Amino acid sequence: MENLPPPKDNDESSLPGLPEMDEQHRYLLKLFDRIEQSFTVTRQAALAALLPEIEGYLHFHFASEEHLMRHYRFPGFPPHQSDHEAAAARFVRFLDDFEANRLNPGALRIFLRGWLLDHGATADREYAAWIAACRENFFKSKS
Repeated sequence: MENLPPPKDNDESSLPGLPEMDEQHRYLLKLFDRIEQSFTVTRQAALAALLPEIEGYLHFHFASEEHLMRHYRFPGFPPHQSDHEAAAARFVRFLDDFEANRLNPGALRIFLRGWLLDHGATADREYAAWIAACRENFFKSKS
């Protein structure tokens, strides 16, 4: 992962609580903060390079979370997956706006950061607690 500025201190309180997913959330937040940086450079070129990176990493992140939830048989998987699908669909609408030269980068950043911080502090904490308990039970049974 490339060198990006650290996330803001208050972002840490919204992390799911699984180290592998916490790291992905930190990276996404750093990517989202680069949207703000694109205001000071040639906006169209910077966003044209950044948006596919965000899209690709969002897909990777959602697939990673969903794989863990399926593997650990998380009972809340269907609505969680629906949340991911809704966020991805909203992001695609922002991409459509970009292609039509009507994207508001500030609105995109607000949406992405807000969604991830809220989702991480609520829905992601639920599956993280489930997985942590499953892992703990597994290791207890082996001792």
